[in-house]
Amino acid sequence: MTTPVLNKLKAKYRNQQLVSFAHQLAASPFWWVVSAANSAAKLMLYDTTTRLLWDANPKTDKQYLFTDGNKIVSTFSLADLKNWRLPTPAELWGIGGSSGFPLHEGDYRRILGQHPWLCSTICIDMDNNRSSFSATGYIFCHNDIAIQKSAQQFLHFCLTKQWNLLSCTDTKAKPLLQSLYASPKLSALYPPIDYIRARLPHLEDTQFTDPAKGLWEFWGMDAATLADQGSRARNPALDIRDWNVAIDFGTSSTVVAYSENGQSKLLRIGVDDFWKQQKPEHYENPTVLEFVDFTAFIEAWQAEAYQPLVSWDDVRCSHEALHNLRNHETDPAVVASILCKIKQWALREGKDARTRITDRQHGLEHELTPLKLLQPVKGEALSVDSDYPFDPVELYAWYLGMTINWRGRGIFLRYYMTFPVDYPVDIKQKILASFRRGLQRSLPATLVGQEAFLSFKVEERASEPAAYAAVALPELNIEPTTNGTPYAVFDFGGGTADFDFGYYRLPTAEEEDEGTEIVMEHFGSSGDKYLGGENLLENMAYRVFLHNIEVCRKKKVAFTRPLDADDFAGSEMFLEKTQAALTNSLMLISRLRPLWETGKNANASGIEKIQLINRDGQKSNCEFAIPEQVLFDYLEERIEQGVVNFFIALKKAFADKIPSEIHILLAGNASRSPMVQALFGLMPEGQQTYTDYLALHDNILSMLENLFDFSPTLIVHPPLPIDDKNVYRPTGKTGVALGLLQLCPGSAVEVINRTMENSLGEAPFAFYVGRIRSQRFQPALKQGAEYQQWHEIGPYREGVFNLVYSQSPKANTGEMREGEAGLIYKRLDLFGANGKLFARIIAPDTIQLCTATSAEAIHNGSLENLRELKLV
Repeated sequence: MTTPVLNKLKAKYRNQQLVSFAHQLAASPFWWVVSAANSAAKLMLYDTTTRLLWDANPKTDKQYLFTDGNKIVSTFSLADLKNWRLPTPAELWGIGGSSGFPLHEGDYRRILGQHPWLCSTICIDMDNNRSSFSATGYIFCHNDIAIQKSAQQFLHFCLTKQWNLLSCTDTKAKPLLQSLYASPKLSALYPPIDYIRARLPHLEDTQFTDPAKGLWEFWGMDAATLADQGSRARNPALDIRDWNVAIDFGTSSTVVAYSENGQSKLLRIGVDDFWKQQKPEHYENPTVLEFVDFTAFIEAWQAEAYQPLVSWDDVRCSHEALHNLRNHETDPAVVASILCKIKQWALREGKDARTRITDRQHGLEHELTPLKLLQPVKGEALSVDSDYPFDPVELYAWYLGMTINWRGRGIFLRYYMTFPVDYPVDIKQKILASFRRGLQRSLPATLVGQEAFLSFKVEERASEPAAYAAVALPELNIEPTTNGTPYAVFDFGGGTADFDFGYYRLPTAEEEDEGTEIVMEHFGSSGDKYLGGENLLENMAYRVFLHNIEVCRKKKVAFTRPLDADDFAGSEMFLEKTQAALTNSLMLISRLRPLWETGKNANASGIEKIQLINRDGQKSNCEFAIPEQVLFDYLEERIEQGVVNFFIALKKAFADKIPSEIHILLAGNASRSPMVQALFGLMPEGQQTYTDYLALHDNILSMLENLFDFSPTLIVHPPLPIDDKNVYRPTGKTGVALGLLQLCPGSAVEVINRTMENSLGEAPFAFYVGRIRSQRFQPALKQGAEYQQWHEIGPYREGVFNLVYSQSPKANTGEMREGEAGLIYKRLDLFGANGKLFARIIAPDTIQLCTATSAEAIHNGSLENLRELKLV
C-alpha cells in the first residue's frame, strides 16, 4: 500500500529519527563509519568536533618519506570518496590528544602504538610534537567532505551513501541508523497523523492493537499484512454517529455544536493543546487562517482528496492562528500571512480589490480568486490534482471537519448551517458547496463508496437571528402564547447587524396534529450591513490614519478605506488596495482592538509606535497619536444610528399591528458592549464607569416617541451570559449554533419564514431605491418588497434619470436629505427624451429597469430601455 499520506508519514518519521539521532551523534566525540550491509567492516572514523572523516584503517607496516606523502594520498580512494589529504600538524596533534580517540594506543599521543606520522607540510613525532622535514612516517589521512554539514545533514549523507554509524564506546549498541534501513511498522508511522494535521492528540498504542479500536486508514488492507504489522483495521462505518452538527459560520468566530444522546455540546477548533482545561471562550473559534509555507501546504492539499496530510507547521487555523496574530501584530510579515475576513471575502465576490495573502516562509504572495460554485455530486468521490483551485472557505471547513470527525469522537454525516438574513441565495449556495467539499474531505477515504456515505449532507436550516431566538426565548423563560409572544432580535456580530422580528406561539390544532409543539413565525428580516464589530474597527483605524495624515504623508504610508467611509481631498496618494495598504490597516486595527472591546486603550500614553510599510515596500517607523474622544464620538454616533435603524425596521416589520409589548433579544458579542446596552436602557453590573452612556438612551426614547403613535413596552434582554461552570450553556454568541440544533429535521419546533415567502425563496431585497425630490430621498422600491412587481420610480427628462439607492433603514422614514451619507447615486442614460422609469426586484441586490408610459403598457409588452442593475 503506497499513498501520498503514507509516503509523507515515512518522510516525517525519517526526519524525526534523524533529529533524534543527531542528538545522539553529538553526544559522542567519535563514531565508526561502516557499510550498511556489513557493520563489521569499519571504513572511516567520524570526528564530531571537527566533522572530519578519517581513514579507520591506517597502515603501520610501511613508512613513507615526507616528500612522497601528499602524492600518495592524492590517489587514495575510500568508500567512494575522493580528495583525501594529509592532516595539518594541528589537526593530527589535536586528534591524537582527544579524549575517546579510538585509535590511540601506547604512550603519549601515539596512533596504533606508532609515533612518526606524516602531515601536509611536515612529519611529526606524536611523543613530543617535534617536527622534521627529512624523517619518514606513516600515513593517516582524512576527508573534509562533511565539514560543512550539520549533524542531521551528515546523517542524511550517510544514508545516501549506504553507510551506518557505530558507537566507539558502547560495543553492544546497534548501528545508529539501522532502523532507517528497515521498513518501519505502521504503528511507528501513524501515531502523529492527527497531530500533524490539526494538533489533535497522538494515537496511543492501543489504537493499533485493541480489538475494539483499529485505524480507519487500514480498512481494506490485506489481513496478513496487518497481522504481520501487529495492527488492526476498523471499518469507519461502525463509528458513524447518528447525530446532527450545527455550524454558525461567523465573520469573527465560528461555533460548532453537536447533539449527543439528547445533550447539546460544543467543539473547540485549532487550539494548541486539547488537554487544556476548557473555557467558554474556547468554543468561539476564530474564523482565521495562517499561512506559513503556502507552497508546502498546496502540494499536500492537492495530493490527496480525503484527509490529506496538510501540516500544521505550514498552515494553521482558528485559535492558534489568531494567537499568532495578536502576539506579532507589529510584524508585517505575520500580519500579511493571516487571512481574517474569510466570510466577508466570500460575500463580496471580488467586488473589492482582490484579497492577497503572503506566506512567511518564502514571502510568496497568493491572490485569491472570487468564490466559485463548485458543487460536489452527492454520493460520488471527490478528486483533486495540481489544478484543483484553492478555496479558503473549503480549507476552513476541512479544519472544522477534522476536529468534528476526530477518531476519538466518531464520524458525523449531517451538517446544518445558518446564515445572516440578507445573504443572497447564490452566495449561500457557494458557501454551502465549499463546506460540502471541505467537510467531505475530512472524512476517511475508506468510508467513501460505502452505502453509509450516501447520507452525507450539508444544508441551510435557518437564519442566524431565528436560530438565536429558538434557544434564547426558552432560556429566558419567555412562554409562547396562542396569539404569539412578539419578539425582536438585534444580532450585533463581527460583520453585520441582523434584525429579525416575529411571534413565538403555540401551534394551531392542525399544526399540533402534525407533531408541532412550538411555532416561530418571523418576518421583516433586515439589518445594518456595515454595523459589525470588525467594520467599526476598520472605521476607527481609518480615522486614526486621517488624524495622522501628515505622518503618513512624510513616511509615504498608504492605507485602505472602509466600504462605508467617506473619501477625503488628496486621498489618491494614501488610499490603495495593495497588500501593503491592507497590512498597514490590519496592524493599526490590532492596536485599536482593546479600545473597542474594553473601552480602554492598551497604551496609556495615547501614542502608538508602529512599524508600517511605505509605498516603496520598506518598513517605516511611525508614531501615531490616538484621538480617543474622536473615536468614542464616532462609535456613539454609529451605534446609535444602528439602534435607530433597528427600531425603524421594527415598526416596518409589525406595520399597523404594533404589539403593546415586545421582547427584544440582544445577540452577538458586540451587543455586550456597555455602549450598546446603554442605548437599549440597560446598565450591566460593574459598569458604573459607563454611566455617561445612559444619556444616549434619552436620544432613543425621544426617537421612539416620534416613531410610534404609542410607545410599546420594550422588555430588553441582554445577551445570554457566559457560565464558567457550564461551558455548553448558550451565550450571546454560541446560542446561534445551539439554537440551530433545536431546529434540525425532526424537531417539534416549526419555523415559518414569511420574508422568504415574499421574496420567492431568495433573501429579502436589501435596498431602498428611488429619487431625490424636494431635496429628500423618496424611495419607490423598499427593503423586503415583493419580487417581480414593477414599481414606478419617477419621470426622466432629457434622456437622463438620476437613480438613488440606500441600505439605511432611515430611508424608509423619508427624512434622508440629499447628499447624506448612506445615499448612493447612479446616472442612467436612456433612449427617448422623456418618459417614466420603472423597476422590479429580481435578486437581493439586483433590479430590472425599463421605461414605459405606464405599468399597464409594460404588461402589454410596450417598454424600452430594458436592463439590469446590480446595486453595490
